[in-house]
Amino acid sequence: MKGREGRSDRPLLGCVLALLGLGCIAVFSSSDQLSEHYYGSPTAMVLQHMSKVFVGLLLLAVFARMDYRVFRRLAMPLVLISMAMLAMTLIPHFPLAISKKGATRWLDLGFMVVQPAEFAKLSLVVYIAMMLAREGRIRDYKKGFVPVMTVLATFCLFLIQQPNFGNVLCLTLISAAMLYFGGARFTHLASSGLATIPLIAFLAFQKPHVIRRFEGFLHPSGDPLGASFQLRQSLVALGSGGFFGMGPGAGRQSDFFLPDSHTDFVFAILGEDFGLLGTLVVVALFAILLWRGLVVMREASDGFGRYLACGITAMIGIVAFLNMAVVLGLAPTTGLPLPFLSYGGSSMMVNLGGVGILLSIASRSPVKGRWVVR
Repeated sequence: MKGREGRSDRPLLGCVLALLGLGCIAVFSSSDQLSEHYYGSPTAMVLQHMSKVFVGLLLLAVFARMDYRVFRRLAMPLVLISMAMLAMTLIPHFPLAISKKGATRWLDLGFMVVQPAEFAKLSLVVYIAMMLAREGRIRDYKKGFVPVMTVLATFCLFLIQQPNFGNVLCLTLISAAMLYFGGARFTHLASSGLATIPLIAFLAFQKPHVIRRFEGFLHPSGDPLGASFQLRQSLVALGSGGFFGMGPGAGRQSDFFLPDSHTDFVFAILGEDFGLLGTLVVVALFAILLWRGLVVMREASDGFGRYLACGITAMIGIVAFLNMAVVLGLAPTTGLPLPFLSYGGSSMMVNLGGVGILLSIASRSPVKGRWVVR
């Protein structure tokens, strides 16, 4: 069946561009005081953010032009490179490793600082898609299910040591979603979950910062200047915005009140600046993006494209849901950025690269819908 070469999904691309635009506004609003303090200019950080958006858009354009099937051959190399990068963060006194707030999650490559966990997400998605594309293989416990669980467990062990339990949760949920839609046996999924979830929970609660986060989540008024401070300030920001918001830059929580307001809690700043209306617009944009991702998945011309689209859609959707749940006080703090809106280079490049792959799959699928652009 003839594909729609050279065309892309218009609503998908439009949603991403709209989210990027809102993100630039929110990052400037939430970082101007911080940027003035550290760089002597209120625009330094938003310009850094926009440069990363530009690089990410270049990746999107390149991946959209590429045949997504090339990633099938690159699945294992990508996994091995991601494992090597994660391992580098754990080598004592490794010159490229960067530690912040008691965690070593970043590598300084000279021209930019990267977070290997973000690249591990995409490499895991590509690997699982490759395994699922081998029809019936995933239902074989030893030849299909065990290899996937081995790669996932290896990634999680590295992340636990950083520590980075937010991305452990994220990788686990992405893998579970892909395996479920890929036809893995429910007994395999259930037995693996029952065996590993208690172990991960036990390891997580050995870390003092994890205990503090759960205490702040379960008792938001118990320690207003300590464990629950960030959540309380986030809710203050959302409540201050009302329905229409205070206007871009008019909010006060970004003035050194709400920690990580330009990264993990940028959704709260959007709520303060643009109100309930603004947050509903963001939710609607993500909903449309996920819908189009599922459409790309449904219309993909082969199994690998279908499962790859499923994984990328899950990767963006799960992280967005977890981030907004944290900001709204519906989940403990995870340390995950909001896709396309939060300040940060690795997440931006991986998510925009993932969208580029979705556009590549869409452009090579049979023509079934009207929402295409040449």
